[in-house]
Amino acid sequence: MKTHRMQYYVVVFTMLCSLPSAWAAWSGLVSMGTTVVLSDPSCASPVAGEAVCAARGLGQTLVVNKWNGSTWSGWKVIAGTVTSNPSCSPDLAGNAVCAVRNDAGGISATVYNGTAWSALTNAGGQITFEPSCAPLTAGKVLCVARNTTGGFTSSIFNGTSWSPFKTLKGSVVGAPGCGSDGSGAVVCLATSTTQIFTVVAARFSGTTWSSFVNIGGNSTTDRYSCTQLGGALGVLTCAARSTGTAQFVNTFTGGAWAATSWTGWGGLGGVVNPGTSCAQVATGQLACATVASDAALWVNTFNGAAWTGWARLGGTDVGNPSCTSIGGARVLCSVVGLNGKATSTVGP
Repeated sequence: MKTHRMQYYVVVFTMLCSLPSAWAAWSGLVSMGTTVVLSDPSCASPVAGEAVCAARGLGQTLVVNKWNGSTWSGWKVIAGTVTSNPSCSPDLAGNAVCAVRNDAGGISATVYNGTAWSALTNAGGQITFEPSCAPLTAGKVLCVARNTTGGFTSSIFNGTSWSPFKTLKGSVVGAPGCGSDGSGAVVCLATSTTQIFTVVAARFSGTTWSSFVNIGGNSTTDRYSCTQLGGALGVLTCAARSTGTAQFVNTFTGGAWAATSWTGWGGLGGVVNPGTSCAQVATGQLACATVASDAALWVNTFNGAAWTGWARLGGTDVGNPSCTSIGGARVLCSVVGLNGKATSTVGP
């Protein structure tokens, strides 16, 4: 996972050449409201055609927003003190769960039930970075974070309450990036401290954790994105930035939980921020968004056979985007601009 200067110029040229097709397929960037937010957003789609997003607002508050298919409601404050970026996930039963690190060092979460947001509920635990949440089965969401001893700690929200925390011993740095495999399990990636910059993965079956497996590569990212893929090519695909700042992806093909069940890292090029976000367009197809070195939002789509290449959507952005599937072979991606205000786009 290395990028050299000559590769950089080739990639930038290729990305610029693909600009017109991106504008044809993706909407322009739309304002999500005038409220200033202080973190990367996290978005989820509770039902087809709608999306909700959460972010950390001024005064260490959690702010939330809803897209009804055409317009944003505007940001609303959920009372409570938060200390990390949020992570939102659909529960596959018409709701969305958004979890965050609270001021006591544990996980707190709010639930959107299709109409209203709940108050923040303290789920407990002790975590060092933001959680990462993903659906297990209908009505159940798993939230995972790095614990104070360097491994994973996790809890399941079943629609009513949070389960006791389960831990997986390990030595990782930064927050995990988790995604559903579409079959009742969740896969999480993190950066190892045992073998510096090496990427490790673990799978939660719905009841227990597997051991960590080393899936190779070298990454300095702390924003992994794992997304259900489906189809003939694999179960889910995970994205990470290399130590050379290019984008790479690795696909878990299913079967036995082992390093050999991964395809290995493949390069997509680019000079990107550490938090590319991907979402499933349709079975076997993905769309990914990233903020590149020019501070603009760029997108790349996997059509089931190949990646279309990076295409520039524009904007002057900071941080990392968040993408979620909204049905109808469409994805919504949100990102925060240099002025602290969020925008969104829908495609491809």
